[in-house]
Amino acid sequence: MQSNLSILLNKIKGNWSLQENFYFILNRKQKKYKEQASFLKNLKNNKFNIYNCLIENANNKKLIFKLEKVEKNLIIITNVHRNKKISSKEYIYIISNNFMISLIIIKNLTKKQYIGLKVSSYIRIIQKTL
Repeated sequence: MQSNLSILLNKIKGNWSLQENFYFILNRKQKKYKEQASFLKNLKNNKFNIYNCLIENANNKKLIFKLEKVEKNLIIITNVHRNKKISSKEYIYIISNNFMISLIIIKNLTKKQYIGLKVSSYIRIIQKTL
């Protein structure tokens, strides 16, 4: 799992154009956002230790997240927000070096019903060199 994770983290380094689509099941409304994202930049030696990050956030009493699966082009992450009784499951698919998709399913734990879906697409911003 560690080697697959480091391969995936190396693939996502850089600047990305991000488009997010939220669909709220309860009121059947959709919201769209466009922005830019930068992953794993400006870090000491450009190394990111996901396990240290997990340990630091495990002490957070409001939010727990767990890496469920790490494969060559797929990461599955489960999040639980204790105070709001909400959980989400995120599937991140790396299609190519320049394109990835994220699908998040959000569920209310007390009512045991799905409340939303978020689909995000990431397209790498290619830096032009002179």
